[in-house]
Amino acid sequence: MNFWKLLKDGQHYAHVWPRHAVVAAMTETRVIPAVAFAARWMPVMAVLNLAVQWQWQGTVMLPQALVTSLFLLSLPFQGWFWLGRRANTKLDARLKHWYCDLASKLKVQPYPQPTYMHLGKILRKALKELPPDEH
Repeated sequence: MNFWKLLKDGQHYAHVWPRHAVVAAMTETRVIPAVAFAARWMPVMAVLNLAVQWQWQGTVMLPQALVTSLFLLSLPFQGWFWLGRRANTKLDARLKHWYCDLASKLKVQPYPQPTYMHLGKILRKALKELPPDEH
């Protein structure tokens, strides 16, 4: 898959995935807020890192300061890449069963090979339309 498409899919998946107690045990519930935090604060941290190291250590340590700042800048991209890969991963048997159960309750045609992105979309729709005891 194309790298840029994976990043875009990861960003889209982060917006699609519901923030609800029903999915609190899933990895996405912890990863998506961490990626959002990194996207917001890592550019600031990278600039501060570069400025502080340059101020205290001068140009002698500038290459190391640049590498450290570039690493900090890469953290949101690493998260979006992981989310993009996860969004395009096919569901295992247990989650596929849950996906098909929700699709039948919502009266929508399920995909034959659903992915985590499909699960996120149908979960979001189920949380809006179904009563709480049917999730």
